[in-house]
Amino acid sequence: MKEALCQAFCGDLKLTDVPVGYAVTTTFRRDDGDSVAFYLVRDPTRPDIYRIEDDGTTIPFLEASGVELSTDTRSNAFQSLLESHDVEFDEDEMLLHTASLNQSELPKAAMRFLSFMLRINDFLLLTKDKVVSTFKEDAVNQILDRLEGKATIDLDKPVGRHLSDTIPDMVIRANNRPPVALFFGTSAQRVNDAIFLQMQALYEVKEAVQVIALLERENVIGHDLRRRAANRLAALPIYRGDETTAINRIEREAIGSTLGAVH
Repeated sequence: MKEALCQAFCGDLKLTDVPVGYAVTTTFRRDDGDSVAFYLVRDPTRPDIYRIEDDGTTIPFLEASGVELSTDTRSNAFQSLLESHDVEFDEDEMLLHTASLNQSELPKAAMRFLSFMLRINDFLLLTKDKVVSTFKEDAVNQILDRLEGKATIDLDKPVGRHLSDTIPDMVIRANNRPPVALFFGTSAQRVNDAIFLQMQALYEVKEAVQVIALLERENVIGHDLRRRAANRLAALPIYRGDETTAINRIEREAIGSTLGAVH
């Protein structure tokens, strides 16, 4: 089981034996800097049956950060997220968990649970004190202008039927090229989403997808995450102060070499 999990996550996790089963620590991080982690809890009466659980701090952390899951809109979004990832929420213990699983089901279920843990942090991006940047609007307009007539572009749509857990900001499709999934790196969470989608495409679904995270500025994310993203993504361009070159980099990935072109 350890080997199957490590293969599924491509070295982005640490598996530790604990009395209840296994503790899984990933290289993804929450906004507070803590690693995204979960447990594979062994059924005490059925040794090959497990349940995946968080540590009971995820929802309290979101609520302490100002996320109100009790509002109709947030509550509906939360329930939809739970259902789409086959996760349940125990309100008494504040615990997020899956149903009981056979050992053979754990690698894919663990990927799905990690996707849920990353997606639930998106609620932090919707809190009232988040400042909306013009970065995304500016970049979208430039990319649409640059690629007009050269590629088709979808906004806020999944890159494929088997890669619908994580939604990029843009999907760029050009003839005879793999699709490009573009994330606007306005936060560490969105860069983590980009890394997860690239990892899922390569090692679980095995589809050719080029994932790019466009950072507004270099200091939007920390050095460790920037290094991980640069080593895992197709490109990690930086927008502010070098806007044209950043868009050039996305264009090259989407439609091929543009050497000699003048913009």
